[in-house]
Amino acid sequence: MRSLGAVVTLLAAIFAARRKLVLVNVTGASMEPTLRDGDRILVRRRGPAALRRGQIVVLMAPEAAQGPQWQCPGWHVKRVVALAGDPLPADVPPADETGLVPRDSVVVFGDNPFGGDSRDWGPYRVDGLVGTLVCRTSGRAE
Repeated sequence: MRSLGAVVTLLAAIFAARRKLVLVNVTGASMEPTLRDGDRILVRRRGPAALRRGQIVVLMAPEAAQGPQWQCPGWHVKRVVALAGDPLPADVPPADETGLVPRDSVVVFGDNPFGGDSRDWGPYRVDGLVGTLVCRTSGRAE
C-alpha cells in the first residue's frame, strides 16, 4: 500500500507541474546572444500581473506577425521593456493617440534588434501570455 501512495503522490506532482510549467524550444535568432536557436527554456505559466520589466517571456505572436509579409506565427520569446500604462518607447508604433502602452498590452523586444518584435508590430496583447522564463538548457551540440 505504501508504494501505491507514493505513485499517486508522484503522479499528482507531475500533473501539477505540467499545469504550471511549459518546455519551449527556441527557434530563430531574435533573442541572441541570451538565447539561441535550439535552446530549450522552461517557462512558468503566469498572469500579466506578475510581469516585470526585463523579464524574458513567451507570448502569442500578434496578428500582424502572422500575416504573409512576416510569417512569424506561434509563440514568441521576448524581453519585457514596457508595461501597461508606461510611455511607449520611441521606436514602437503607437497603438492609440495616448502614447502609452495600452492596459491590455506589453511592449517586448528581442535582445537581437534584427528580430521581429514590438518595434515592428506594436504592443503585444497580454491575453496571449504563456509565462515567464525559469531556466534555459542548450539544445545545441557544442
